[in-house]
Amino acid sequence: APFPIELAQRCIASTISGVVMDPFIGAGTTALAAETLNREWIGAELSSKYCKMAAQRLLHHKKSKLV
Repeated sequence: APFPIELAQRCIASTISGVVMDPFIGAGTTALAAETLNREWIGAELSSKYCKMAAQRLLHHKKSKLV
């Protein structure tokens, strides 16, 4: 189920772990939250549809940081 990026950011920020692992990356919200906090991340997803969706969201985020 989709969840607010702020929830993921709060969880990630509360740890000292260097790498964030999301075994069900879905639309990429956790990866996006990790990116905004300058954390490395690993994501896994069986659905190619969701892999593409997450990749597009992350690419859009990276492009928006360059502007």
